[in-house]
Amino acid sequence: MATVPVRLEPAASRKYPPGPTVLSRILNGRIFRQNAADYMQNCAEEYGDLVHYMAGNRHVYQINHPDLIADYFLKDAPMHHRGIVMQRARTVLGDGLLTSEEPLHMRQRRLAQPAFHRKRIAAYGEVIGNYASAMTARWQNGSIVDLHAEMLELALVIVGKCLFDVDVQSDVKRVEAAVNAFMSFMPLSLLPFSEQIQKWPLPVMTRIRKGQAELDALIYKMIRERRASPGDRGDLLSMLLESVDTEGDHGDGLGTTMSDKQVHDECTTVLLAGHETTANALSFSVWLLAKHPDIQEKLHQESAAVLGGRAPVADDYAKLRYAEMVFAEAMRLYPPVWVTARTAAKPYELAGYTIPVGAILLAPQIVVHRDPRFYDEPLRFNPENFSEAAKAGRPRYAYYPFAGGSRQCIAEGLAWMEGVLVLASIAQNWKLKLQPNAPSEIAIQPAISLRPKRGVPLIVERR
Repeated sequence: MATVPVRLEPAASRKYPPGPTVLSRILNGRIFRQNAADYMQNCAEEYGDLVHYMAGNRHVYQINHPDLIADYFLKDAPMHHRGIVMQRARTVLGDGLLTSEEPLHMRQRRLAQPAFHRKRIAAYGEVIGNYASAMTARWQNGSIVDLHAEMLELALVIVGKCLFDVDVQSDVKRVEAAVNAFMSFMPLSLLPFSEQIQKWPLPVMTRIRKGQAELDALIYKMIRERRASPGDRGDLLSMLLESVDTEGDHGDGLGTTMSDKQVHDECTTVLLAGHETTANALSFSVWLLAKHPDIQEKLHQESAAVLGGRAPVADDYAKLRYAEMVFAEAMRLYPPVWVTARTAAKPYELAGYTIPVGAILLAPQIVVHRDPRFYDEPLRFNPENFSEAAKAGRPRYAYYPFAGGSRQCIAEGLAWMEGVLVLASIAQNWKLKLQPNAPSEIAIQPAISLRPKRGVPLIVERR
């Protein structure tokens, strides 16, 4: 693996790493016309691998190199709390895995981990394949279908069945409304005095509270029903309800089980964050396939050869190598988690600079994944970037769609299984096409996750 040096000004020459001032941002218009992802990309290109700027009264350090990001996820992790958005998202998510701090986070992760072991995920394969087949069975040959809406619904029913053993089909609209409200929470959470603003009767907060109340009712109903009829159904909810936290032991050696509130917070996190990110990854994947018919055809040939006309199952996953490369490359270009954020809990040294308490640290996937030092023609959709040889030539954190360290996504294995099997199921029997006069690029919405801004309307043709 080739070593790529960090582009960094010597710390001895200045107090902060280089970066834009507020005045320069106003004068060049970026503060008004760029989304956050484009702004971070420009900062990396202009100022190097460690960039400093101000957001209100907070110092922001943007980290753009795999070596520094490895320290961020591993060596420096004890110095961090969650980012501001996730801290304030407790309003919606409670103390689930995305928002909780140590030591609660590690205890909760250990209790939930068995639901995502390899054998459990393999058991979910048939569910994924059947739901994907049912989705495409509704499509009309030659019609225009919004694949983003389809993927959101598909990912929701899959997570409902696999992780909670319930059919959430009847609750899709309610959960989607809660997700949309949650996504609109990001700009609000970044405002000064956000905690006070959240209490105001603003339309956005009314939507968030309404969505939260409906989601709470749905999840607590699941918990009550499962408490009344206990047993391991092979899903996350069973494991959370049956798990015993020995670190919460009161001295009798028996440990403690999760409260309904703890179970609720984990279920909310998985429902909202889990299905949204996978759906977005699949949405960008199918748009890229429609834009590149040659790659789509190669995926079709693999899918048809492996599946032979049937719905995919878990055993097919290892054979669908090209589908995995397609999904990986889509997440390189359009990572659903497009930036990872932390807050400095104590002062520490980073590349010779002192990071002050309260500083925001950003490791933007969407920047590093598109760095020409690690990817030839970085804006080109090329699944061969994920051949074994190509992967071996890159640093570990030149690609991190599921973050890293102790906070690496607990459901990563399920996301890979779902992405690969769904893409293979579609490609086997359907051809996706862009509409005539469709834009050459897809508009993005970098909110809490990276979404297609205007859906993904594609022409679907039966093969």
